[in-house]
Amino acid sequence: MSVRFGVFDSLDLGDRVDPGQVLAERLDFAVAAEAGGIDHYHVAEHHGTPLSVCPSPNLFLAALSQRTSRMRVGALVNVLPAHDPFRLAEEIAVLDQLSGGRLDVGVGSGVSPYELGYFGVAAGDAKAVYAETLAALTGAWRSGRMSHQGELLRSYGATLSVLPVQRPYPPLWYASSNTATAGWAGRHGVNFVGRWNGGALRAAVREYWSAWRSDAAGSDGSAPTAALDGSARLNGHVADPRVGMAATVVLAPTDAEAEEIYLSAQAVFGRQLTQLWHEHDDHRVDRMADGAAALRAGAVCVGAPATVRAQLMEQLRATGVNFFQMQIFFGDMTVAHAHRTLRTFLTEVAPGLRAELTPSRG
Repeated sequence: MSVRFGVFDSLDLGDRVDPGQVLAERLDFAVAAEAGGIDHYHVAEHHGTPLSVCPSPNLFLAALSQRTSRMRVGALVNVLPAHDPFRLAEEIAVLDQLSGGRLDVGVGSGVSPYELGYFGVAAGDAKAVYAETLAALTGAWRSGRMSHQGELLRSYGATLSVLPVQRPYPPLWYASSNTATAGWAGRHGVNFVGRWNGGALRAAVREYWSAWRSDAAGSDGSAPTAALDGSARLNGHVADPRVGMAATVVLAPTDAEAEEIYLSAQAVFGRQLTQLWHEHDDHRVDRMADGAAALRAGAVCVGAPATVRAQLMEQLRATGVNFFQMQIFFGDMTVAHAHRTLRTFLTEVAPGLRAELTPSRG
């Protein structure tokens, strides 16, 4: 499999005062990404925080589906405990219809206990609610009817008004660097994206492909994945899953200029990232906002084209991933700087990576 490239966008407010300006800029940016050859454009879901000006990411994706024609689009992730399963099942189906079968469906339980709390979901229940919601969704998409006996959810007995173009449903995606979740994703052939995390992603990727090849029952009690035709897998209809690495990317003519742009943008983004947590006197995510620490750890790809190309070549070879996803537009990043990074990556970095990397399956 060849390496594919994607863009991830939080749709954060940055230093703008007009959410409409953010959305308009991002739609234009996504159109430019497709024109340049980007394969996937994924957006986040957040609530009650400037980390996203589009708390219902599928609204943005509906608009984007009409501005693009080739690039796959999706939320990474849909926070399942924040949704009514029946409504989301139909909404995803409509999006797949609008995009002509180009939708990716990211699924997750959410990372912020405060955002989950807005929906009456206790943090300790989130994983179980997520799992029950995912079962209800996939069952409904397969059969055309949500016939679900609720445990944490209510019970449903209704026919979907519309089904996805992609059958039985669009490819599922999951984001984490945790080896346990990598194993779950591998057993089910779910596309998987993690971060370098000091090199820990290598073990997660190995666990993914080991589980993908295995015909044993999952440790979570799931049914055996006896055959690679995917008959017992959630993503069994996806023959070649994507296993990727995500990172922030900033490119400029010199390393110094790129680092200056990154640190400024990350300072604004970091304030947005931590704002809701700090309102609850919670500092557990502060390290994720520290741009200087991320630079020192090689957790972000920032510099001149040669610098970034060399860093990515080393990390992508070490992990053996077949997908690389970039966060390019964030914080106080100007439109010009975001487009320059995108254009430079596609013309001066991506060709070398495509030519020299041969992704593995563990």
